[in-house]
Amino acid sequence: MSSGLCVEIDNLGPFSKKVKLELNVPLMVVTGETGTGKSFLLRLLSLLLKNLKQTLDVRTLEEYDLKNEFGHSRHIVHEKAEEGRIMLSYGGELLADVEIYSRPAGRPSAEINEMRAEFVKVAKWKGEQPYTELAERSVMAPDERIPLTRYILSAGWASPPPSASAFSSLLASMRDKEHWLLEEMIMPMVEEGLLPRIRSYFSKGVVAGYDVRNVSSAAIALLSLAPIALRLQEGRAFFAAVDTLELHLSPLLQAATAVNLARWAKKGWVECEEHPTPLLLVTHSSIVLSALLTEVEEGVKDKLVRLPDSYRLTEDDVKTVIFYREEGVLRCDARKGVALPNHLREYARFL
Repeated sequence: MSSGLCVEIDNLGPFSKKVKLELNVPLMVVTGETGTGKSFLLRLLSLLLKNLKQTLDVRTLEEYDLKNEFGHSRHIVHEKAEEGRIMLSYGGELLADVEIYSRPAGRPSAEINEMRAEFVKVAKWKGEQPYTELAERSVMAPDERIPLTRYILSAGWASPPPSASAFSSLLASMRDKEHWLLEEMIMPMVEEGLLPRIRSYFSKGVVAGYDVRNVSSAAIALLSLAPIALRLQEGRAFFAAVDTLELHLSPLLQAATAVNLARWAKKGWVECEEHPTPLLLVTHSSIVLSALLTEVEEGVKDKLVRLPDSYRLTEDDVKTVIFYREEGVLRCDARKGVALPNHLREYARFL
């Protein structure tokens, strides 16, 4: 088993101190206060992996992806710094070392044409098999995924943010193939009696007999997670990430979906012979955290949990990362195990 993708980030976005994360277990849960960098980390990581290919198109990263995702570099580099850095490694081998500047060295900001400023410097970059494949197969379901999913499944096409390009392409491919996982993802709603029991739940833009543009947002939210489940099942990706899992899901569906995805991750970890895909789950929901804690401590037994107990997660399968602010300084605390209430109190002192 590989040691997983290691991410080091310093002086970027909200991160004023170096943060190091290693995706070397089936599930990493990221939670914390708003504005502490959870989505920022995912979006930046997705852009770098999107460009981790045999031949790097540096101009795409510099002039298109980063600017379309974040705007000018001043929105990327920490406000108290002039440059930031992100490094990726896998199994101890450096993949990418990217420096980002708030302005070109030696130039006052007043003299810079913001649309032309080259503020990204690729210090080191390596794109070789199997790393190219692992990067290209990595996918993030972004927090914009509900409207994106409606467009894609109805055979339309929205302009996705750069970090969502892999998600959008994979979901469109699953739509075209009428992939069985689309039906599998929506089964919890069928079990709840929220959708009619018909033979096909998804076919050519139709869910349970209704045009996808008019279907409940909860159904769209579940369908939007099908690309994540697919990658967890197949493996061979650096990660599959979900930004804000709880979007448009009822409390019951939040809990069931969190446990189902966690078991998909464990299943892939058990069955993939090499390069299993870890699940990176960003959530604000205490319901999601509680469901995962119950899963680890005693296992969740409910008809909405589709995978058997043999894929239940244990404490060794989970890491929790809590981003919080204290006296204006961002701190990152990575602990093994699901977020327990006493851990949460470190940043949410009102609990």
